[in-house]
Amino acid sequence: MTTHGHDAEVPRPAADRVPEPAGGGEPACLLHLVCPDCGRLADERGARSCSRCGTPLPHSGP
Repeated sequence: MTTHGHDAEVPRPAADRVPEPAGGGEPACLLHLVCPDCGRLADERGARSCSRCGTPLPHSGP
């Protein structure tokens, strides 16, 4: 077993790192863009229905 005599910071694995907020991009939750019937993710941001099966997408606004 190896011991270190100093308090060096050990790099955290990538999965443990919290990403910094970035400007722009997609919202954190895309659930409103997932078809409740077939599970397809909408191709465009303002889609109102699924492009695969035609099911109305869940409402995303107030």
